[in-house]
Amino acid sequence: MEVRFRRALRFSTDRACADSGPTPMVEPCCQTSTEKERKYCKSHYSNFVNTLSYAILDTVTLLITGATGFLGSRALYELLTTCGHDAVVLGRGSPASLRARVLAVLEAVSGRSLRDEERARLRCVSGDVTSPYLGLAPALYRSLAAQCRAVWHCAGDIALAGERERLFAVNARGTAEMLTFTDQTDPSCRLVHMSTMAVAGGMPTGVVLEDHLSDAYDFETNYDWSKYEAEKLVRQWAQRRGRDAIVLRPSVVTSDQKLGAGAPSHPLGVLGQLIDTIARTGGPGIPASAERSPAVGVRLRLPVPPDVTFNLVPDAYAVKAMLRVAHDSAPVTGVRAFHIVHPVETSARQIASAIEALHPGLSVSLVDEVVDPTPAESFVAASLPGFLNFRHRRTYDRTNTLAVTPGLADPTPIDHSYLVRALTPSDSREDAYVPRSQHPVAS
Repeated sequence: MEVRFRRALRFSTDRACADSGPTPMVEPCCQTSTEKERKYCKSHYSNFVNTLSYAILDTVTLLITGATGFLGSRALYELLTTCGHDAVVLGRGSPASLRARVLAVLEAVSGRSLRDEERARLRCVSGDVTSPYLGLAPALYRSLAAQCRAVWHCAGDIALAGERERLFAVNARGTAEMLTFTDQTDPSCRLVHMSTMAVAGGMPTGVVLEDHLSDAYDFETNYDWSKYEAEKLVRQWAQRRGRDAIVLRPSVVTSDQKLGAGAPSHPLGVLGQLIDTIARTGGPGIPASAERSPAVGVRLRLPVPPDVTFNLVPDAYAVKAMLRVAHDSAPVTGVRAFHIVHPVETSARQIASAIEALHPGLSVSLVDEVVDPTPAESFVAASLPGFLNFRHRRTYDRTNTLAVTPGLADPTPIDHSYLVRALTPSDSREDAYVPRSQHPVAS
């Protein structure tokens, strides 16, 4: 261990200083006086700690971004535990604070602490996907790329009603920076890009093919648009560089299980929490639950056509399918996209019925347009930005996914009971994420 540490220390000192001058060996800001000097010192100290943390890992098999997100955390858990990979997580904050966050999320997701050997395979580096060199010292950037054998780009801004500039900065520019990094890796390095079925934009009906990417139908939200641009960048890069890439297009990934404290939520859980908050605290035209008489109901019209459908897919299946596609499958040629979706669509009416079941006295009507909205209807519509934008009734091709996942059972049916559990605030649910090794497969 002592020899390994000396090697890491020598590596980190040489590499960090090669591009950025002398690296302070003490806590940042203790030897400087001006604000400019303190910032300079802190930056170089961060580079040193980054490099030291990374150098202790003898080999790197994969780099992953977005590891504290709903999907990224589940993917990382499987890659570390079931697949046994060494992994480097790129994220914001100091390496120590990032590592603490990642471990906390993995524990919340899995319901257990990682074993010592699993923790030893995890390293964290401080960076930012929207910054040149990913916010890393150039020497560390090059060294990490030289050792990387797989890149899982799961980071993204998923705010459905987010501002265009912010969404494009993270989702499009962030992807561009990851592609620049992947340029420096060995040609055999596998790029896994987390996209979304929403890149189909406003396509109202029909079947969305896996390898089809078009803006012919425009987009329903800035989120969809930004993810479309990101996937387009991946395809252009692969063609220009002669590289291969796997594009994962999950639909709305959900969970009906209890989420541990600190675990990232999923879109249906966020919707359920928003509605629960409105029901408890009230709003214009909606008395708080403590002030509401059981005999007095609340009627709401929502501007969602009743025949609109959503594709909801349970997280247990989604993660299992993603690992089979992106980790277990043979190398692809060029760019291949894979829909990680449910074979059966869920109607807006089914979701509304589950909401009504959770909140007795609430009546939800789905209409094409709300004429003369009540104060309550205006308040609810303003409180659910993004959720009310979708108008499609389409389905999703699964040909590519089914071809590389033989024996994988279809996902759990999304019935009324499932929707009620998924929409219930997490502190009222039971159980936790079931690791991949415990998932059944079709015989």
